[in-house]
Amino acid sequence: MKLKVLIIISLLMLSVSTIAQAKRIETTTIMALQGSGEFSPFTKPKQKIYQSAQQFKVSGVITHVQPQALGEDLPQGFFLQDVYGDNNPLTSDAIFVVSNNKNIKKGQVVSVTGHVAEHYGWTQFKARKINHTNTSKTLNAVPLVALSSDKNFSQTLERYEGMLVNITEQSDLFVSRSLSFDRQARRVNMSLAHQGITYQPTQHFAPGSSDSHHLNKKNQQRQLIIESHQSQPKGVVSWYLDFAKSNSQGSTDHYIRISDQAVNLTGVVGYSYKQFRLYVTKQATKASFKHLKPRTSAPVIKPATLKVATFNVLNYFNSPFGGDKNPREQSRGAHSLAEFNQQAQKIVAAITALDADIIGLLEIENNGYGKNSAIVDLVTRINATLPPAKHYRFVQHQQQQFIGTGAITSQLIYRPQVVTKQQSRIIEMPQQHAPRSGKESGKNFMRDALTVTFNTLTTQRQLTVSVNHFKSKGSACWEDAALQHFKDPDLQASCEHFRVSAAYHLGKSLEKISGHKLIIGDLNAYAQEDPLAILTKRKSTSSPRKITAARDTYIGGNKKSGKPLHGIKGKVIEQSFGYLNTVAMFHPQAYGYSFSNHVGTLDYILASPSLQSFIVDATEWNINAAESSLLEYARKHTGNRTKFNDPYRSSDHDPVIISLNL
Repeated sequence: MKLKVLIIISLLMLSVSTIAQAKRIETTTIMALQGSGEFSPFTKPKQKIYQSAQQFKVSGVITHVQPQALGEDLPQGFFLQDVYGDNNPLTSDAIFVVSNNKNIKKGQVVSVTGHVAEHYGWTQFKARKINHTNTSKTLNAVPLVALSSDKNFSQTLERYEGMLVNITEQSDLFVSRSLSFDRQARRVNMSLAHQGITYQPTQHFAPGSSDSHHLNKKNQQRQLIIESHQSQPKGVVSWYLDFAKSNSQGSTDHYIRISDQAVNLTGVVGYSYKQFRLYVTKQATKASFKHLKPRTSAPVIKPATLKVATFNVLNYFNSPFGGDKNPREQSRGAHSLAEFNQQAQKIVAAITALDADIIGLLEIENNGYGKNSAIVDLVTRINATLPPAKHYRFVQHQQQQFIGTGAITSQLIYRPQVVTKQQSRIIEMPQQHAPRSGKESGKNFMRDALTVTFNTLTTQRQLTVSVNHFKSKGSACWEDAALQHFKDPDLQASCEHFRVSAAYHLGKSLEKISGHKLIIGDLNAYAQEDPLAILTKRKSTSSPRKITAARDTYIGGNKKSGKPLHGIKGKVIEQSFGYLNTVAMFHPQAYGYSFSNHVGTLDYILASPSLQSFIVDATEWNINAAESSLLEYARKHTGNRTKFNDPYRSSDHDPVIISLNL
């Protein structure tokens, strides 16, 4: 009984002590609250103590007022910075104060009483009382610079958390994603990366290797998201109002491209969803970014007797605007006639500037070859801008109405003044008919490969071009559900086994065709991923791994109607076909697609070894991936923003082109 009484008394005393501590207010500095680590020394997140029991009183000048919350990233409140700082680069001189007090202004010197707290990794101060002074002060933005002692750039940004900073040339920050709609944040923003752009890990390293996982982690630590601090009308960039302003010559000089260096941006540093964010507080101008790789009006490529290209035309659908129907009777493209005409003009501008003799086209509507088909519509528009000697003709395989049964397909156009068509084939690509696994049906498909053999008019040499579009990384296949539980252990995204099936079957099918060959198109695989390892030459990796094709695959149908490719266990693929990754031969750091703040190559021109002595040059023409998606024809996220009929952001994939003396 006495023991119970003692325990009760002890608990009461502890409670009274805790309440007394909470009521006692300690005057301190912002720097002391921030500390030199990831979290405030007055919180213990690892022990699930996210707010200090102690109340504190701190003073500083208000550098930015946030009158309304910005989604779930930036609460209502203000950024408070110590007037003098402590000259300790390891501690931030500022903190974000969560408050609904509306009687505050930028430049006011105030003292604030409250608790320091950790909000999902962002050290904040929760105000209980704000005392205004009669003093005002203007603070200059502090240059944001990494220290040699910083373990990574995230640690650099932690030192500036909450502060008013200026990004300069010495900050060493480069655009890793231009202005685009961030689907997670549900608003337009962009990203910078420290010391250079960020490549997809499997662009340079083997899937699942320690190197690829290390790069993936390092890339995340190098990012800084650039934000407006307020909600913006569609198409408006409130911190750069002149962005994409017309130059009265059918384009704009106010653009931001991947690899541009940020040299003058001012804002306050916040943190949310495991990403540091700079909320820009001062208007940017054209001079805020330095174009290290500016736009070009045409591909920079050495001339030769024959040029071949591949180009994704971003769901070119004309069926909603008087065109013929596709087998699925669906549209993935423009939502209005105005959008479609804009899309068409941008694509025509890109193709005419590309100036290739043979072009594979991807993501074009699969609605036949009649006068109201998408392919006829596009070729007619292109030829209307060119002299007769440069006109294109499309390939129709054996009077076949459709290629496959999908809404989109791959097509091929060529100049009959340069090459003549000898033969066309459709290589039917694998289908997966596996058992259902949860929500995954087990039934998966991809586009068939249009494969055409040409003769050059000048030399009568033969060249076979196969246009391909492998299964998307954003899809789901049986292996993703049943074996990987929708995780991504090898960093190849979804359906990598199915793409392996495609690569193997394509390679085996092309072996039956003699002569020089090019595999072109969107293989939906980065340069070191499994499909490329099979189609090119395998490299030994630090972690040898088996490359396995998908299970239950068939050619030309299902188990009853198709020809079996690989059975219930799939197949370990040991063969590689030796094709040359032509762009990588000339430009090892090339990229042609941007996704989630990373770049890499998905579209390729792979050449048979027999062509090596004929290849003059090959390149990606960075007119799309590097540019802001706000410049695309679609208006879903851009409202009434002015668009241009130039080639820039005519698609989301960059064209790839090769020149050959054949």
